[in-house]
This record gives sequence, structure tokens and C-alpha cells, in this order.
Amino acid sequence: MSLSVTLFTMEAVVSFPKARTCHKCLFGDTPFFFTESSALSAGKMSDVRAARKRQQLNNLVAMATELARPGDTVVDFCSGGGHVGIVLAHTLPDCQVILIENKEESLVRGKVRSAELGLTNIGFIQANLDYFTGPFHIGVALHACGVATDMVVEQCIQAGATFVVSPCCYGFVQNTLKFTFPRSKRFLETLSYKEHMILCRFADQTAVQLPSERRLIGKQCMGLVDLDRSWAAETHGYSVRVMTMEPDSCSPKNNMLVGVAGGGAGGDNYATQ
Repeated sequence: MSLSVTLFTMEAVVSFPKARTCHKCLFGDTPFFFTESSALSAGKMSDVRAARKRQQLNNLVAMATELARPGDTVVDFCSGGGHVGIVLAHTLPDCQVILIENKEESLVRGKVRSAELGLTNIGFIQANLDYFTGPFHIGVALHACGVATDMVVEQCIQAGATFVVSPCCYGFVQNTLKFTFPRSKRFLETLSYKEHMILCRFADQTAVQLPSERRLIGKQCMGLVDLDRSWAAETHGYSVRVMTMEPDSCSPKNNMLVGVAGGGAGGDNYATQ
């Protein structure tokens, strides 16, 4: 399918009511959780990458902190070495934070970091994210790759938990044994699976070295893929916002989905198929 045909199909989706458009993630006077003296700078990242990572973490952590309540359990899915979860545990001392990661080396690194900080409200589980079955109140994930974003959202929906998720690797989104795409009824009425896959491939065209016009198309496609996800989640009673991290330059994949149970409308089926 040509780019022009795909964009025509995309415009058909965009012609839906625009009550839920992608908007900026702004926190006003909320203090940054990472500064230039952050431990990220002392790691293996370049200074430039570390600065962008701090900006990404600030967005995710600030939103999760705003939504959390004393006594909540917060799960950091696909936690890696714990950049998100450790900061949440430090920022939310009255909450329990659980890191879920399938790589032992990453969890060991996270345990060392949390021990150095003296954190006592943090736990670690080595497992695939869909193996976790415990109760929790908020699920977070920074740059969950491909369908992992949909798995995290599904875990949160099954638990009735709030989710704060930053998707990544849109080009890897494809049907699995548990998930089929598009996710929402409204997108299913407009796009075939093949067209949705093309949309996801274009959504990955956001690298900084690409021409600005191409990056803009990629950003629009990212928004549509995440709009499909948000509409599907809303059929389970969720109110979902598709947001853009600040600053835009913190990552080519700068979208963030924030879903809170109790504010959506019914109709579609988001549950695993």
C-alpha cells in the first residue's frame, strides 16, 4: 500500500470527533526528580542520552506521583535496572513499589541501587510481566516495546489499576495469541489488520535524523495507534489521555498513555482475545 493511500485511510480515522487529541504533559511548578548530578550521569550513558532519560523519567514519575495515594502498590513493568521504580519508591515512601523484569542482570543492578539508597518499600520479581497476578493500584512502564505496552495496559485493566505507560517500538506491534489489532471497534470499522500494521510502521518513523515532514507523519501515526489503544481501554470504564512528554525532544517516542478507571464509556472489548 502506498503512503498516499495509507494517509487517506488515516484521515478517515482522524475524522472521528476530536474530543481526545494528543496534548502536552505539563506539570507547572512540579520539581524535577532528576538533576545533572543524578546517578544516571555516572552510568554508561552519554551525557546527552542521560539528560534525555532524566526528562523521560521526570514525566512518568511526576504523573504517577500525582495519581498515587498513601498505601498504594505501584508496579513498574519491564523495569530494567529500576530507573523508574527506584525513584518512585524514594518519592512515595508511603507506597509499596514492585519491579517486574525478566532479566536477572537488570534486577541485580536495581537491587544494588535500592540498597545503596536504603529503600525499604521496594520489591523485585524476575518474571515475564504477564506472569504477575498480585493486586496493585498503579502500573507504570517506560518505553514498553511493541505489544508489551498492550500487555501492561491489559494487566492494569484486569486489576482495575491506573496505568501510566510510554509506548515504544510501534513497528513491532502485531497480532499474537492474546491480542489482535486494531484494538477498538471504531478502528476495526476503518482499518484492516494490514493497514494497522502499516500505520504502526509509519509510527516508527520518528528518528531525529529523518526529515521533519516525515517525523511529523510518524508522530501523527503514533497518536493514532495510541488513540486506538485508549478507545479500547475506555470501553472498560477507563478515562484515558494520550499525552506528549515535555520537552518533545526527550525522545522520538514521547507519547504517554494515562488511564484511570471509572471515567470511560462501554462498548468495545479490550480484553485479551
